[in-house]
Amino acid sequence: MKLSKELNTALITGGTRGVGLEIAKMFKQRNFNVIITGRDSEYVNSIATKLNNDYPSRSTVKGYKLDFTNLHESSDLLNSLESRDLKPSYLINNAGVLFLNDIHNVTDKQMDTMLKVNTYGPMLLTRLCIGHIWENREGGILFNSPPYKIDDKTTHLMPYMQSKMAQTTFMKSLANSIPYENHNIVVSSFWTNYPLLTDAIIKRKIGNEEDCMHPYILAHTIKELLFNTDKRIQYNGKEIIDDDFLSSKNIDFSIYKMSQNVPKLDQLFMKHLLK
Repeated sequence: MKLSKELNTALITGGTRGVGLEIAKMFKQRNFNVIITGRDSEYVNSIATKLNNDYPSRSTVKGYKLDFTNLHESSDLLNSLESRDLKPSYLINNAGVLFLNDIHNVTDKQMDTMLKVNTYGPMLLTRLCIGHIWENREGGILFNSPPYKIDDKTTHLMPYMQSKMAQTTFMKSLANSIPYENHNIVVSSFWTNYPLLTDAIIKRKIGNEEDCMHPYILAHTIKELLFNTDKRIQYNGKEIIDDDFLSSKNIDFSIYKMSQNVPKLDQLFMKHLLK
């Protein structure tokens, strides 16, 4: 299936599962061309095929291999898209990697991987995409990264949190660098206050299904920010937290609870780390 040049395109990294997959579904349902990336080319293509079958429309989902530990793959991806005259209007920097080690126990390889995937990769990909978005004065660049704060609850995850917070500070600088007064570009970060039903929580046995929210809570947050918010540029440089943002719009986010007793994310992590 070919991507239509007449439709806007959204590029979502880490779009094969969890939060990224839910965001891809949201854009597909809004008739966007969707580019999803993953580290396994066969798997990412199978997910793209499934999304096209599940959500038939004029728009198309295409899968591309992108592994941020090989930094050249970002430019390879954008070159491939440009050769088809496809330039993303929305970039969702969602891919990430987590190692649950503190600064004393994290290995050099783990540090290198987290910095490449959580910091360098999103920055490089953003640099490659901003020209088209700036030129059109329309679109968005979002980062799956936490609010910029340091507290005792995050020091146990210092290497991971610092690699992710670098995205947040980059986002704030990027938002301040938009070279126009009149535009409809939004540059923000998004984050959750809750454990999400994803591999990061379940496969690492940090929590069980009943401890989680459905990951569509973040896709819903992004949908409201991008498409259902007047003067969305007021959120440029802002850190969007799912429950706070949805509550501000009088949206009942409790529908995403997998049980009635979902803890906050920091509570679950502390419980796991203190085992």
